[in-house]
Amino acid sequence: MAYLDPGLMRVFRGRIANPMTLRRVYGICRSYRLHDLRRPAGAYGMVDRLSRCVGVPVTPAQRHNAAQWLMTCGVDPQHPGHRRRMWRMIRGGW
Repeated sequence: MAYLDPGLMRVFRGRIANPMTLRRVYGICRSYRLHDLRRPAGAYGMVDRLSRCVGVPVTPAQRHNAAQWLMTCGVDPQHPGHRRRMWRMIRGGW
């Protein structure tokens, strides 16, 4: 079962506290569709782009796990309700 690494998410949340980084992350997330994230190329691509954007290196295992999670979670970044759910999860307790 794929899951999001809590330590990696803590670092990621710290980096997106910068408003400019948050804007870029939002743009990356909005650029994908459900169909893209159901395929390995799209899921791995999103993980790689987000990692580069925030400057958080990920191990191959973390990358694989995050991509597997994206492929199975069924989030559609183009759907307003899914976007709200995605941002609540990304932003954590903000």
